[in-house]
Amino acid sequence: MKNLYSEYMKEQNLEGSNKASSYIRALDLLGPIVKKNIWAVKTPQQIEELYKEVLIQQNLGEKGVFRGQEPSSYWKSRFYSAALKSYQEFLVLAGYESELWGVYNAPGISASELSRKLSDKEINGAKLILPGDGQKGEDALRQVKTRINQGFFRKMILNNYDTQCCITGLNIPDVLRASHIVAWAEDEENRLNPANGLCLSATYDTAFDRFLITFDENYRMLLHPRLEKYYSNRAFQDVFKSYEGRQLTMPKRFVPSQKFLDIHRKMTFK
Repeated sequence: MKNLYSEYMKEQNLEGSNKASSYIRALDLLGPIVKKNIWAVKTPQQIEELYKEVLIQQNLGEKGVFRGQEPSSYWKSRFYSAALKSYQEFLVLAGYESELWGVYNAPGISASELSRKLSDKEINGAKLILPGDGQKGEDALRQVKTRINQGFFRKMILNNYDTQCCITGLNIPDVLRASHIVAWAEDEENRLNPANGLCLSATYDTAFDRFLITFDENYRMLLHPRLEKYYSNRAFQDVFKSYEGRQLTMPKRFVPSQKFLDIHRKMTFK
């Protein structure tokens, strides 16, 4: 679990921050103090009980289990409890993502049905990580769900294309993007539809998003006419012109929808 939590922290763009490494160290230090292997705890509910006990002990200060424990700043500044809350959030969201993969891996499911079921999936244990009721709680839950779903869409699309750009075959994950054919903001119903996604490296993702490239009915790449002024540029010839008319590499499971590609083509050449 420790390695998975570390990956989760990286996905939150915390890998370069002191908070990420400090939370992991805090949980390593806390385990022996409370006589529990925290990384072996697998349910958010168990972490909740431990969190409540640590809060009590932090309030007791030198009269509790933290007496003489170094670094004392970890319990004095309530860093142990903060780390537990972070780990609890990870367990809740990791469980949610695991359920999303369960839906994705269902045999025989269509792209549209998959999209609907993924969108309808609720986050079990959300109340443990999102305190507050009413509109404020619902807004917070919606934001978290959107963030996780966006991340899952990327993982789903990269999985569908074997982590390769469907134009060039480039397979460096850090430069690959899960490109929506019809934008996330424009079609809520198909936000999580794998047939509405392409795996593109960053340059082609930008060009596709700006309607500089698109694909025809046979999945061959088309260039927008306004790119003609760049035809004499050697880099342009290598990066774009050489791929004009080539068919994209098909995914292993969910083929890009021609309905969505038709919308993109019309937007490109309107």
